[in-house]
Amino acid sequence: MIFAIYDFIPVKNELPEFNLKLLLNIEDLNNIIFDEVFTILTPQQQEQYIVFRTSEEAEKYRKERNAQLPYVNFSNLPEIFDDKLLQKIMLYQKDGETRRAIYDRLSEDHKGQIARYNWKISDEKEAKRRALMSEEEKRKEKEWWDAYNADPTPRFMGNMGEPANADEYVLRYGRNPFTGEPETIKSFYEKYTIDSHGNIILKENNQ
Repeated sequence: MIFAIYDFIPVKNELPEFNLKLLLNIEDLNNIIFDEVFTILTPQQQEQYIVFRTSEEAEKYRKERNAQLPYVNFSNLPEIFDDKLLQKIMLYQKDGETRRAIYDRLSEDHKGQIARYNWKISDEKEAKRRALMSEEEKRKEKEWWDAYNADPTPRFMGNMGEPANADEYVLRYGRNPFTGEPETIKSFYEKYTIDSHGNIILKENNQ
């Protein structure tokens, strides 16, 4: 299953800027899935992207992206990531337009390595933070987490180890991440769409 497809399925008319940039990133960074994603677009959307990919706007975006992000050959990733490569990939993970483009290129083991690296960095930051806390602050924080962990409700927070986006949440839990109601991908995208910034919002007829 190619998860990137679900960023385009709900878009019935003109592609928002987010999707145009996402598709450009897929073509540049994860070309192996480009044709499959491109073929689900309407003829009008395909034409829109063909015009966009050669536009000054696309050229400017590419230059800015390439200047901000270190080079990674996503078509030839090693099975084991060293810390240097993990640091580079984490930069791609910070932006939705690149994170979603490379998601399908990463194996489950790769995602596990990224998660463990993220946890390592997080643990180091947490240790430094707690070292500066008073005992009273630690006690209050523990009480909050005890109450939080006692709640069995699945949570959609977008953190490593949890669903990275609404699509994954629906696929994993079979529930709407915003309402908690039972949901399928098909029914979810009958209610929601993606705006020009890549945010999932209710369709007008469901508001």
